[in-house]
Amino acid sequence: MGYNERSIFATQPYKEHRERRKLTSAFYQASAVYKRPEIEGRIRDRVQAVLNQIHLEQNNTETSETDVYCLTDRFALDNITYLVLGPSHCSQTVECRCQERQILRELKYLQLCGPFRLRFPLVFTLLSQISGTLFPSLSYLQAEDRLADWSYRRFTEAIRDPALSDPHTLLQRLLKIGHDQGDDKTKALDYKFIAAEVLDNINAAEATVAVTATYLIWRLSKHPWWQRRLRDELRALPIQKGGLPSFADINNHVPVLEACLREVTRLHPASSGRAERVIPYGGHTLSGVYVPGKTIVTTSVVSLHRDENIFPAPDQFFPKRWLEGSELDLKKRNAHLIPFGYGGRICLGKPFAIMEIKMLAAGLYLRYETLLTASSTTESMKQCSTHDAVPRALQCVIQFRDVNLGETSDYVLPPCSEQVAEHI
Repeated sequence: MGYNERSIFATQPYKEHRERRKLTSAFYQASAVYKRPEIEGRIRDRVQAVLNQIHLEQNNTETSETDVYCLTDRFALDNITYLVLGPSHCSQTVECRCQERQILRELKYLQLCGPFRLRFPLVFTLLSQISGTLFPSLSYLQAEDRLADWSYRRFTEAIRDPALSDPHTLLQRLLKIGHDQGDDKTKALDYKFIAAEVLDNINAAEATVAVTATYLIWRLSKHPWWQRRLRDELRALPIQKGGLPSFADINNHVPVLEACLREVTRLHPASSGRAERVIPYGGHTLSGVYVPGKTIVTTSVVSLHRDENIFPAPDQFFPKRWLEGSELDLKKRNAHLIPFGYGGRICLGKPFAIMEIKMLAAGLYLRYETLLTASSTTESMKQCSTHDAVPRALQCVIQFRDVNLGETSDYVLPPCSEQVAEHI
């Protein structure tokens, strides 16, 4: 909860959540997000900012190495604050040394406390208040409070801004509810609820996009064959002003990117937590077992994504499983892929997140080849926590090398296990 208010996602009763969800569902639909040129323009701008930062770091170091987790974190925050708060009140974290960078850094360290926070929330709250104040090295324990303070300041500045009239922001949409409907039954939303919704959207979207984009870059760095094939598909697209293809072309005509992204979200779901649900009053029978009402039930996204009956050789990164196979097999795989949730609790921001990640990948791989470094190992990139599933090392250092845009690739299919080849 933020500011003692439950956001839409945190609303527990099913019927209440269903009604609240209607407040923002249309705003985040793909048909709305993908057709708004100002959103694509903002993401293009942030992609260019990321490329500029990589270029600057290459000039300032001898190794051409960059922590992409830091960059994707900042990239994601800048995009979601633009969508939620508008151009006058969003962050510019990619290129600016600012308070937001410190908050993002502390939020990562806080994720390492995830299991303890879930099991002992009251104890954690008490310890964080005491330790975070007395010991500066533990100040990250209060990172969520600092994010909430920062978000509330931006929120109050925005609603007091006489120039706040952009109808394309989530904030403006929520503020207008109850004023423009012409329906006496529709009440204006409480400001604290709107502030809580703003905070929840910023927090969730930043973390999800950062983790997913980081693992996409890491996996493509581990598998250069797929990286080269992706680059060739991108080069076949018409380039627009600014050096990027249109998002419509990236989304519809680069099947390798779609396949790689699906495989990354299968292996590294950004929220690999417990996906809890509450059994309604009267109980329910699940798989032949009666479960009493008010019982909390859960499933494991990680286990579902690694079901070897659906995904042969489940621990392998094998994007080809999404490019080939029977219609029935592909349907089963899609049904078992739920990195953004499922049903009424699915992440509404999924279309926006996909847009961000695909455009960032297009910008990076049209300009650079990415290579692994000694510090970005399988061990360092193991996911931890039960919420945002961050890499254990809290960083992903990758080497960037400029590519020759005139170069072409001769494909030789990478080897795969017999188990995968048999089923795909």
